[in-house]
Amino acid sequence: MTRTEKMMSARQLFLFIIQAQIGVGVLTIPFKLNETARGGGGITMILTGVITQIILLMFWGLLRKFPGLNLFQICLRLCGPAIGRVLIVCYIAYFILIGANVMISAVSVLQRWMMDATPTWILLALFSIMSYYLAKEKLTVLARFYALSSFLLLPLIIFVSYGLMQARLEYMFPLLEAGIWNILKALKDTTVSMYGFEVILVIFPLIDASDKKKLRVVSMSNLFVTLFYTVVVCTCQMVFNTGQLRLIPEPVLYLVKSLNFYIIDRADVLFLPIWSIIIVCSITSYTYSASIGLTQLFKQKDHRIFVPFVIAAVFAIGLIPATPIANQRLEVVTDYAAYLFVFILPLLMMIGSLFIKKTRGRTA
Repeated sequence: MTRTEKMMSARQLFLFIIQAQIGVGVLTIPFKLNETARGGGGITMILTGVITQIILLMFWGLLRKFPGLNLFQICLRLCGPAIGRVLIVCYIAYFILIGANVMISAVSVLQRWMMDATPTWILLALFSIMSYYLAKEKLTVLARFYALSSFLLLPLIIFVSYGLMQARLEYMFPLLEAGIWNILKALKDTTVSMYGFEVILVIFPLIDASDKKKLRVVSMSNLFVTLFYTVVVCTCQMVFNTGQLRLIPEPVLYLVKSLNFYIIDRADVLFLPIWSIIIVCSITSYTYSASIGLTQLFKQKDHRIFVPFVIAAVFAIGLIPATPIANQRLEVVTDYAAYLFVFILPLLMMIGSLFIKKTRGRTA
């Protein structure tokens, strides 16, 4: 970790985590939930928020045992130089993979809705350039930009809320139409869409607040995102019936497109650029985290020298999938990687930290 970094405030942390979490999933999650949970999609989203909060508590417990250390430094402390460096490399690859997957998904949406004649590499390059200029800055600069771009969430909320004027409540019922098992089964889709909060493992030591306040702020961010996603899912379920949702991959965009604002003919054309800026924030969060990992791996003080390499890797991965099937396979790989690096490995490290603490107590 670079020593010249300044501390982020608790308010900035709140907005930072929100921007990192909200991504491509907000457009597609009602479609995915309709396939399994049906009318119980809102229940699934609330349960997802609970699971996310449990994972955040696990993160907090792990980080609290190693004051002043981030994820990469904890890997070295727990596993030693050899295995610790392997874990750092794996986490760097994970952050790069997630960033690339977010970028690919965003480009696919833009090509389907606005820029069907624009070559993929141009859109990837635009996202890469914007992410590069942000990720090379200090964390406090990122936090200020995220705070400014958070105002763009208001139009998104307004657009989605305006759709309630077309809502038909009966489309949601019965809530348990698909059964409790399918509602729980849908969690595998929603939990992946909520990822982004894992960047707290990297930025935790650079937050100017007590450990309890950090947990409280991150929990509030998770609550906001959970409620936002729940409103999006329920609104789409009340505007479109089950048969329609089965045929609409991005129901949020169809909803926005159908709205009549009198002075705006196609609101989706206004919605997508606003959403794209939020996507840039999400990509930047992963790029910054990967560059910090490289800083720790090569024992450097400034992460800026590694940002071009991370962006180049994200861009290169974005060029690989050339068909929808390839995109789908990449998403599957990303999902399994998220399960491993967001839940399983931190859980093992948490257990390992308990064992190390007991061992030190005995040897003392």
